[in-house]
Amino acid sequence: MLNRIFQNWPLKLLAVAAAVLVWFVIMMLADPTDTQTYYNIPVKLLNEELLTQANKSYTVEGGATPTVSIRVSAAGSVHRELTAADFTATADVSKMFDVTGRVPIEVVCSNTSLSRQISSITPQTETLKINFEDIVTQEFTIDLRTRNDLPDGYFISRQWTNPSTVTVAAPASVMERISSVVAEVDVTGLTESTTLENSPLRFLSGTGQALALDTARDTTVSTDAVTVGLDIFTMKTIPVVISQAALDKVKNEVSDGYRYIKATQTVSSVQVKGLPSRLADISMISIPESALNLRGAKESRSFNLALSDYLPAGIELMDGQESRITITLEVVELDVREFTIDTLRVSGMDEDYRYQFSRTVTVYIRALEADFSGFNLSAVSASLDLGEYATMEGTHRLEVTVSCSDSVFTPLPGKTFAVITVTKYIPPTEPPTEPTTEPETDENGDPVIPPEETLPPEDEDSIGA
Repeated sequence: MLNRIFQNWPLKLLAVAAAVLVWFVIMMLADPTDTQTYYNIPVKLLNEELLTQANKSYTVEGGATPTVSIRVSAAGSVHRELTAADFTATADVSKMFDVTGRVPIEVVCSNTSLSRQISSITPQTETLKINFEDIVTQEFTIDLRTRNDLPDGYFISRQWTNPSTVTVAAPASVMERISSVVAEVDVTGLTESTTLENSPLRFLSGTGQALALDTARDTTVSTDAVTVGLDIFTMKTIPVVISQAALDKVKNEVSDGYRYIKATQTVSSVQVKGLPSRLADISMISIPESALNLRGAKESRSFNLALSDYLPAGIELMDGQESRITITLEVVELDVREFTIDTLRVSGMDEDYRYQFSRTVTVYIRALEADFSGFNLSAVSASLDLGEYATMEGTHRLEVTVSCSDSVFTPLPGKTFAVITVTKYIPPTEPPTEPTTEPETDENGDPVIPPEETLPPEDEDSIGA
């Protein structure tokens, strides 16, 4: 059997080759229709501005330049001339089905000489999937952060950025990742207030990861750099005192019979901050006389004052310091004590009149009860200037001026009086000549002077006007 098969094998092989050749010639002459696949035809989006106008951000499945494969039915001779470049694929956004975001893909042959000979063009993927989302706008407050530390004794009192906010427009999926916007500056070695230009902004996620918005799709920011300002202050502790002018004023304002004793205050010192140059010029907070008064006071008074009102411009209280002070001015009523002195001095006498009075008078002294333990009566003096009464005959009850050399003690005015009798002096008539007698003398040979006459006890009904 095998011998028969392999007999005359060259002739048989020649017959097969001839048959193939005949088939090929027949096919060439018949030019039958065939279907072939063309790959990686770029798909171009049409009317994509419709998405932009609707404030939408979008992405296309398949990347920024999607492609499609197509099956083309045409004669073999046509296929031999066609390439993928002869086809144009488009997806018209205006025909998009909004619910699914799918856009039909349409493919045409751009080779007009061959397009009429193509029976059909079928995309293997009939639609292009577009993912879209809203573009949202949000304003963020810029958070200023510093790196490293200032020298000892210095701190940042105020810091600011210009602008203070930044506006971001981005797809919702991008916007939801932005947690904060920060400007970061290095403050190493700074001892004076400074302004830094063009400090870059950083956009951070909730975990602190930096976001590269400059490469994010459909994302814009109003600014990517700001001006940073730093007010660098130092601090010091200063006392709070009541000015001497205020103390001198209030002690003279109390009602008669009362005395200002002392002032107490709730704050004795505070810490203040300011520029080093300005802080050097302040050594204390002085409460002025305009802030306090005891006009007509018969009891203690308290004043609640804002300390900032008495700080110069550019100086502020440190955070956490007492911002107000209460000053209490203590006022007490004076005690009155009665004393008797025998040193009344009378002035203004007229040589043509004679006067009878007692040098003993009662005085009334005011002071604090505790002060009377050290009172010395010798510090008190009493005087009476007769004035118009010097030549007014009769008995007069006149007010005596009482003074005290110790300022702690003050006489009570209008309480000390002296009774004085004024008579006209009548020279004696020439007496008859009598024998001259020697004046009476004491054991030392000095003349004896008769005692001065005194008035009887004061008679209220005899007070002269």
